[in-house]
Order: sequence, then C-alpha cells, then structure tokens
Amino acid sequence: MDSLSVQLYAFAVTLIAGASIGLIFDLYRVIRSRLQPGAITAAVMDLIFWLVAAPVLIVYLLVANWGELRFYVLIGILLGAAFYYLLFSRIVIRLFAGLINLIGYIISYICGLVFSVVILPVKTLQDLILAFSARRSGRSSIKFDSNWRWRFRRGGLRWQSPFASLWRRQ
Repeated sequence: MDSLSVQLYAFAVTLIAGASIGLIFDLYRVIRSRLQPGAITAAVMDLIFWLVAAPVLIVYLLVANWGELRFYVLIGILLGAAFYYLLFSRIVIRLFAGLINLIGYIISYICGLVFSVVILPVKTLQDLILAFSARRSGRSSIKFDSNWRWRFRRGGLRWQSPFASLWRRQ
C-alpha cells in the first residue's frame, strides 16, 4: 500500500493529465470547426485524437503511479478535465483559433510572395510576347484581362499599373 503522499502525488498528476486531455480536445475542436470535415474525415480525425490522447494519458499514469489504474486516478482525470473546462477552455479555444488564423495568414502571405516572385514574372513575360506578336500582326491596340495590364498603342508599349485608377484625379 502506498503512503498518503504518494497517493496525493498520483492524484495531482492525474489532475494534470485530465487538464492535458482537455487541452488536446480543445485543439481538436478548433481544428475540426475550422475544417468542417465530412463524416469519413471526422471519423479519421476522431481516431487521430484518440491515438494522440491515449499515449499522453498512459505516460501520465506511468509517471503518477507506475500505470496502476485506481478509482482515485479516474476521479483525478475527470476532475482535471472538468476544472480545465470550467477555468481555461474558453481562453484556450480563442488562443488556438487566433493561432490557426495567424498560421493561415502566414501561409497566405507566403503563397502571395511565391506568386509575385515566380508566377507574375512569367505571366508578364507571356503578356509581353503576346503584345509583340499582336503588333507584328498589325493590331493597333491590345488589352489583357490580368491585373497587370499592358497597353499597346501606335507610340509603343506602355505598362499600366493595376493601381493606376487609384492615382488618377477624378
């Protein structure tokens, strides 16, 4: 039989284990609400949640009392999850949602940067080639529907910024 101090230590660790499972569940809830998966994807996500939560719980149980599952351990896990839910869940969900939004903005910025560095010059070169081929065929003007516009006039090729309409006087 373990001493009272060992059992109190195990109970405290199981409280932390319950709170950790609550934290993992909140992360799962935020990801699931953002992705809005279908039935099969939701089932796969549920499985992934339990494949992550079970080893975490097992590690806590091994640390707490060498993996012995006793009644006070179950009570500690449930109380830890309940305390976490009542005290921290709303704050953590907002933090996770903000973090996921920040990650989305960073990915969007990187994609925009890749677009402007790689794809936009290729598109601009394509527009130039089309403009020069239009001049050779005898057309007097050509306008492209892309954001970056090239206008060909009899005086030569002129680049028009997509923001030019913002700078014009009314």
